[in-house]
Amino acid sequence: MKRELLIAGGGFVLICGLLYGLSLVVAIHHVPTGSMEPTIERDSRIVVSEWGSHEDLESGEIIVFHADGNESDRLVVHRAVSYVSEGDDWVAALEGNTTGSLTCAEAVHCPAPNEGYITKGDSNPSYDQETGLSRPVEPQWITGTYWR
Repeated sequence: MKRELLIAGGGFVLICGLLYGLSLVVAIHHVPTGSMEPTIERDSRIVVSEWGSHEDLESGEIIVFHADGNESDRLVVHRAVSYVSEGDDWVAALEGNTTGSLTCAEAVHCPAPNEGYITKGDSNPSYDQETGLSRPVEPQWITGTYWR
């Protein structure tokens, strides 16, 4: 009986330790809008893995970030489309992928005012930097990546 109690107690401590360790590298995030449909449905809860480094991120990954680095604003869950340097005409670089006949002069954040990621919700017709939602997303504004 004593042995079974020790095994059960040890198992409980092990499970608690694993859950605590997992909570340090992943988080649950609520997606309140349909901007990422059909990939992520409105009002979904997603698992977000801890942000690694800029070198680990590939174009096309879904990131969670603070728009314009403002930590008081809600987090945004959108796809990182490409990485641009300060001063880049990212609209021309994405030619054929932008909405209609968009020019750099028409986009709010073009040329790129800073180095970072051009982002877009899968169901949004425009890039975040086109509409002014955010400047190109700097790596330090990213809190994590969508973990499927």
